Amino acid sequence: MEYTIEQIKEDLRFKKFLKKKIGIKPATITNYLYALKDFCNLTGKSPTEIHDMHKADLRNHVAEFDMWITDALDDYVHYMIENEFSYDGIRGRVGRIKSFLHAFRLRPTPEIDISKKRIVEDVKFALKVEDIRKAIKYSLPVYQSIFITQAQTGLSISDVLLLDIEDFISAVSKKDEELTIKEAIYRAKKEDNLIGCFDLRRKKTTAEFYTFAGPEVLRNMAELLDSRDEKYLKPDYPIFVKETSHLPVKLGENPLPEDLRLSPEAAKNYVHRMHKKKNIFPQIDVDGQKKNYFRTHKLRKWFSNQVRFKAGFSAEDTKYLMGQKTGDVLERYINPNSYNTLKASYRKALPFLAINDEIVMEENQEAIEKLEMDNKHLQEQMQKREEQHRIEMEEMKARVDNVETDSISVEDIKNLLPYIFKINGTEDLDLSATKSLEELMKNLKSKN
Repeated sequence: MEYTIEQIKEDLRFKKFLKKKIGIKPATITNYLYALKDFCNLTGKSPTEIHDMHKADLRNHVAEFDMWITDALDDYVHYMIENEFSYDGIRGRVGRIKSFLHAFRLRPTPEIDISKKRIVEDVKFALKVEDIRKAIKYSLPVYQSIFITQAQTGLSISDVLLLDIEDFISAVSKKDEELTIKEAIYRAKKEDNLIGCFDLRRKKTTAEFYTFAGPEVLRNMAELLDSRDEKYLKPDYPIFVKETSHLPVKLGENPLPEDLRLSPEAAKNYVHRMHKKKNIFPQIDVDGQKKNYFRTHKLRKWFSNQVRFKAGFSAEDTKYLMGQKTGDVLERYINPNSYNTLKASYRKALPFLAINDEIVMEENQEAIEKLEMDNKHLQEQMQKREEQHRIEMEEMKARVDNVETDSISVEDIKNLLPYIFKINGTEDLDLSATKSLEELMKNLKSKN
């Protein structure tokens, strides 16, 4: 959907915004309209939806660097740079989007870096696969799995940490299959062509979407879970739990999932320590400010660059998998044909997303899976028909057994014959006028 100035004007939330800005000049209103129009078209969301997304993030206490608005404004700045907006023009438009949210007391909003040298810095400091391998090499197992998951799914750190063990089981299970956690772990460790789906439409995120995970992600999750104490392997428990030393002292026998779940802030602090204490990565200078070179958010950008520019994904498909673009496109993506097409595209992209493992995926796997499901459905239909046939034969035999031989009449036999006709394919034989056994036998012989 392409938003127009008129549609922005008619948006109920924008109308409320204007009521709060009493005395605002017409020229200023025009500036707000154009800033919001481009921002809405970039994100695929109306002013009302933008308001609701940020409000939900604030209510859920999402870390600022993982807020939806952070990614959206970051993309907006890139869009304006590519379209040769001036430095002051970019600052002005970002300020208007933030002002729109601030009018409804939706604070804080993120500080977006709008450096005049931004494009050069982005290229210079973009993550390489060697950086990801280095981070994994010097990290604890839980963070190794987190980094690989982000790099191959494009999920934010907040969304990754929302994943539960039941999500892992569901991702490696086939349709209508119920695996135990041990069976799921075994499959993920053994199958090299496995692609799972993480469905975040039911999660407490600010966007509804699903994304895929390849064998490297699932295998690392399986190894992480396989090393865990069984009491922490309940379906509703998180995949990524706190370090043992950070767990509450009195957990009890049945701790709540949120008592175990690793927080985005803890992950951010862990990455910070990789720079400040362990010196695994350097800090970089950005316009006179020191920043960490390796950040979890940059893993998302690495995923985006790989699938878009190496694997040839469209911008819309990329944004959907990352949870950045939903709204009116959600219905198209939940269509089974679109799902299978997107999954097949992801399969082809996996070699470009490989971290430690060389990934060689089989071609046409989605088509093979569909044929297997169709065959399974056909077999189920045949089994139902055979069962129905067996029941009918048993009913017929029971009726014959219950008829005394010295009291068989023409009507008794005529009542039994439909079952015989159905089996032998002679349903069209009309015996309604038959009055005697002799006549009945004569008609049957003539039919055969």
